[in-house]
Amino acid sequence: MIQSKKAIGFFGSLAFLAFGYFYFSAKGVLPFADFALLEWQTKLVEQGIFYLPYTHQTQDPDFSFFPLPDLFFQLTNGTAQSTFPNFYPLLISPIFRVGELSGVVISQIILFFGAICIFHQIRKDAKSTLLLLFGSTLPIYVFLIHETVLIFSLEILVLFLFHKERPTIAGLISAVIIWIRPEMGLAMVFIPFCFTMSLRLIRFEISVLFGLVLLSLGNFFITDSLLPLRMAKNSDFQFRPENAYYLIKIWTEQVPVFLVSIFFLLRSFFNKKTSISLLFLFLITMIMILLAPNTGGHNTPRYLYGLVPLYILILSKGEEPKTLVSYQWIFLITLVSLYTVWNLNTQIKELKKISKFQSNTLSEIRKLGDSVLLFNNSDFSFVVLPLLHENKDLLLLRKDYNPQLLTELLLKENIKSFTFLELPPSPYSLPDNLILSNCPHNCSFRKTKTLPLPNALLPITQTQYLRK
Repeated sequence: MIQSKKAIGFFGSLAFLAFGYFYFSAKGVLPFADFALLEWQTKLVEQGIFYLPYTHQTQDPDFSFFPLPDLFFQLTNGTAQSTFPNFYPLLISPIFRVGELSGVVISQIILFFGAICIFHQIRKDAKSTLLLLFGSTLPIYVFLIHETVLIFSLEILVLFLFHKERPTIAGLISAVIIWIRPEMGLAMVFIPFCFTMSLRLIRFEISVLFGLVLLSLGNFFITDSLLPLRMAKNSDFQFRPENAYYLIKIWTEQVPVFLVSIFFLLRSFFNKKTSISLLFLFLITMIMILLAPNTGGHNTPRYLYGLVPLYILILSKGEEPKTLVSYQWIFLITLVSLYTVWNLNTQIKELKKISKFQSNTLSEIRKLGDSVLLFNNSDFSFVVLPLLHENKDLLLLRKDYNPQLLTELLLKENIKSFTFLELPPSPYSLPDNLILSNCPHNCSFRKTKTLPLPNALLPITQTQYLRK
């Protein structure tokens, strides 16, 4: 048998070395997708702006050419509200102002390890703590501007407060978590089942419900919606088998603690001592996978990370905390930790590759003479969000867009020329001539030339349109 302090010391040192290496390896990775949106929100919050500004709001009140996909914003009283609440940007904005991305990463590293330490106080069981530390690829978000690490830390705090018989406070914090990330709803409701049942269950669930009612009323006052904006924008649920398959694939690949749980569940079947709680948690996992509106992006099962600490607590439920760790568990945790470190290293390499494409693309777009840039690919528009702070004007074409409205907008804003940037496959095309009907003169934009965007490492084309 090995003392738990020695085990934690060894694996803690491994984590310190791995995180130190990843910190320097991930330096310079540029935000993309919703990372870029959260960075934009953070910079806006620094200026006291809690909505997404749009230069052409007067001429385009319906935000038909707003540079973000419809899924990521909601029109409220004539302004665009991000579907990502400003809670996370508000918290990190002072850190970002002082230390930029490096400051945020260091803060999230501290937050992550702080959550691990708090979790250890629940069970004071070395193997459970180590499984949480290495049991998933969640730490990849430590190195990115994203709310995942914050949500994880809040969930651990809820578990700790429930364990310390503070179900009311735990329930209110759970309501905040569900509001920020509705996908966590089932995970938060399951929390009481990780502990011995008592009256805390009723108080906890009532507090969650009370907190959600307060948040709904506050949201209705601000946005005229009782639902979180992320739920309101995903209300048209459609089951997609390919999404479910992909989530199951990356969930099993990137969360080894889930495979450990499968082993223990099968063993309980053979021993005829089936764990009902673990079986129930498997059922919740499958429901969350089937109900997921999309894959979550980033090639990670981020919708499901909230289940990781619950699996670990269920595995040790009913056991007495042990001051010793067996050699079998040391061997298993060693395999899990090495696999996770390898997985994280692979993901960071992929992030660096994406960042290189983005960096080269931004560098070339900055050289374009036109300040107005038009896109027809929403993924591409995310890449160039940082240019909004560099006097570039971004517009995005949508399905069934009206060329007349686009032409009218450009003419009213007295635009002399613009550049249309395409990243194949192009979902929507732009005609060679944009002409406004019933206009006497100087009312059209004509295509001049199409060239590849140099040094972009992607097959991006640039087409300039001049006003005639």
